[in-house]
Amino acid sequence: MEKRPGLIPELIIPIGAIAFGIYYLSTVWSLPFQARVVGIYVSGAIAILSLIIFVRLAREFASGRKSLGFRGFFTDPTAEVRRWGVLVMTVLFIALMPLLGFTVSLFLFVLGTVLMIAGMERLKHALIIASATTVIAFAIFILLVKVRFPLSIVDTTIRNWVL
Repeated sequence: MEKRPGLIPELIIPIGAIAFGIYYLSTVWSLPFQARVVGIYVSGAIAILSLIIFVRLAREFASGRKSLGFRGFFTDPTAEVRRWGVLVMTVLFIALMPLLGFTVSLFLFVLGTVLMIAGMERLKHALIIASATTVIAFAIFILLVKVRFPLSIVDTTIRNWVL
């Protein structure tokens, strides 16, 4: 039986990210120039980071530190709960955005994801990361690119206050 950890579980995130990048590009391609540029930058960043992960994994496989299996994927119950938790939160983020609007749903998603991964002892850091991510995403997608995300009263109030 293979004792080396498998690298297939580590491919899930970069492959999912690339799929997201392709999806994102397809959704903004018919929008104004600024939206396409942001889509190209986001997808390019995803591609570069995924390539770095692929190179690291290929080196680990070539050196014999990793196998082509799933070994180690289901052996850590804490990590498994976190994986499923992030998946559930992603589905909730998508499902609740039409009700909560872009800003509130993004803030709650990032906050919940960071807390799910890092734990409640990192609440201060989670609040800072969620706030910064939300402000930056709001500035780029709502103010600059004018993406037509579902907007709540919070979104429209902030947009009207800033503009």
